[in-house]
Amino acid sequence: MLLTLFLSGILWAQELPYQDSNFACTDRAVAQKYIQDYRIDTRSFGGLELCNSNVDTKKLLNDLEIIEKGNFNTIGNNIFIKGFIPAESYYSWMKTQTYGINRGNDIPSATAYNSGGYFTMQDGWAVLSTLGRVGTVIHEARHTAGYRHVSCTQGPYQGASMAGCDTTYNYAGSHGIEMEYYARVSVLGTNFHPVYKTMARLMGIARSNFVFNQPIINKKEAILAVTQNNSHADLIFDNEVITREVPQKQGTLKRTSFGGVIFDGTKAYSIELYGNVQLNTAIEDTYSYYKLLERDQGPLFDFEEFDVVTKRFSIQMQNNQSMQFFDYPRGVWTRPISLNFAVQRIATRLENGQTGLYLIDAGGSIYPVNAQNQNIGRALNFKWNPTYVDIGAYEGKTLILKNDGVIYEKQPDNSESIWPLGQNRYSALINTPVYDGFVIEK
Repeated sequence: MLLTLFLSGILWAQELPYQDSNFACTDRAVAQKYIQDYRIDTRSFGGLELCNSNVDTKKLLNDLEIIEKGNFNTIGNNIFIKGFIPAESYYSWMKTQTYGINRGNDIPSATAYNSGGYFTMQDGWAVLSTLGRVGTVIHEARHTAGYRHVSCTQGPYQGASMAGCDTTYNYAGSHGIEMEYYARVSVLGTNFHPVYKTMARLMGIARSNFVFNQPIINKKEAILAVTQNNSHADLIFDNEVITREVPQKQGTLKRTSFGGVIFDGTKAYSIELYGNVQLNTAIEDTYSYYKLLERDQGPLFDFEEFDVVTKRFSIQMQNNQSMQFFDYPRGVWTRPISLNFAVQRIATRLENGQTGLYLIDAGGSIYPVNAQNQNIGRALNFKWNPTYVDIGAYEGKTLILKNDGVIYEKQPDNSESIWPLGQNRYSALINTPVYDGFVIEK
């Protein structure tokens, strides 16, 4: 899209592709250089392949091209950018930390692992986006110098014996190096595709909010509401209404660890909260745990990623009478829990202010889910109001989106008044986390 131009003595590099299908064939001499620099076992990746990105060898060559050719501005600030790795040195640094790369499937629950500088890329790596694969290989490279993870005190691996987190961001471990790369791409990248830059911001937010036992970013709750004509979404934050692009997909608005998505039963598509870059494309969510959808044939009846205090859970319902939890440490879905009623919808917030996971049947009966014990409680002593579409909370007040498309604010006497910040008619509403890791562009 961009040409290589000299302007006032500055070299403007050609924009790098972000999809495997858009990469040109790798020059044979360049491929041989990558193979030699990183001691790649091409046979394990499917043999030497210069053009077809369906072959894992070509995927890895694409990743290394992005690492080698990525350019960054030197001026710009962000909470994640600490200078752990010099911006211009990713390729050369990777080369010093990599003694060999091969392809295997011996640990299905892992994306990749590093054994004494030798990286083994697993099946999970092969299905990631280019950004996800690049982040993975940069992450693994940091382990070569002896940086190791510790047990997590929050997030999906809280309470598990396996080590999956870093103590702090300033430890500059594998998670820190990976997050710094994402931030650099998003904030300082000069020749990356706008979609790749947006994906980097989404990935940084989605992962950094749980992989450090001492958080680096802080969260505030905002409201995200999609207009009835699906033309856009309104992000209501700090008493401002900010217009945001919404993927042109039919589906359900869902909260995730990085913000919001549109879920169509088979895939989830990200909503970019921090900028309006007019991408005119739907970016599939491979950042939150909606990425688990890649392991299923679908379509599903429903899916939720949600937190109970500081622990993260994911559930899926293949039909409206059974539910499964994802066992993060084992990397598998649990055996389905059979329900003695048919679920009409799921809610994560009730009008009395309770939060959690609730299953609602056709008659409006509300059944709380105990995520810790993975069981279903008895129906609550009140029912879901059939005029309610969604329920949210903003600055201590309960908000109710009704089927007339209007957002109402619940008063202390239980009366309702039209919420003044709801400036449109909406089809869906959620609470969304907003983090201070990136500036919200208005």
